[in-house]
Amino acid sequence: MAFMLSPGVLFPAGYLFLYLSTNIYLNAGFKTNLSKSIEKATGNTWKTRITSIKSGWGFDSMTLNHVELTKAANRGMRADDENRTITINTIEIPYPDLQKLLFSSTERLASTNALCEIILAEKGFDQ
Repeated sequence: MAFMLSPGVLFPAGYLFLYLSTNIYLNAGFKTNLSKSIEKATGNTWKTRITSIKSGWGFDSMTLNHVELTKAANRGMRADDENRTITINTIEIPYPDLQKLLFSSTERLASTNALCEIILAEKGFDQ
């Protein structure tokens, strides 16, 4: 029992819990909010799909894997524009104090908007 309550066990267990919680949140709620933010920023003309988001071990960055922007079909589009897809395989974004996303709604909103701008600027995206 003393071993389980020692700082050598409690600190790594707490850190691992925070790391896993952050990654679960990033792949559940944050990924959805980021996709909606990108779609809103493009005037709902592009659909977004993000495969996964992973935080860095030091909570100082996040890695987005396979970000796919697909032109939404609408009337009056040419056939070559309908299948236009922009793919970013991996993008690592420095983000100090990433763990704050779990605890602050204002931090979540600000980071969603900032990441949206970074993703749209990554490939010289034209809105």
